[in-house]
Amino acid sequence: MLYDGIWNMKQKILLVFGVLAAILLIFNSVKKIMFFRNNAQQIKEAETRLFSLKKENEQLKSELEYKKSNDFAEEEIRNKLGLAKQNEAIVVLPKEEAKETDKDLSNVTPNWRKWWRLFFET
Repeated sequence: MLYDGIWNMKQKILLVFGVLAAILLIFNSVKKIMFFRNNAQQIKEAETRLFSLKKENEQLKSELEYKKSNDFAEEEIRNKLGLAKQNEAIVVLPKEEAKETDKDLSNVTPNWRKWWRLFFET
């Protein structure tokens, strides 16, 4: 009888340790799963960023190749120095002056008077 009581007590202690071990394993498993999900999301974001950076890099390489070419140098020289090829004419357009500066500010009608005319002097 004493032996049965000790055996039941050992079973209960083993059951408690087993439940605690299971809870600990479940907690650690959930923690690892969340860690892997976060890492997967970070990897996906990094891949997206890598793709956009590769695309930008290709654009910059093509721009660099164009700027190294003689066509770009010739275009810049012609535009900045105002030079032309033989049998070409250069057209220089005058800059438009701001019309606001030409107005005489003394002849400006106040807004309240414009509203008065709109509603009462029809």
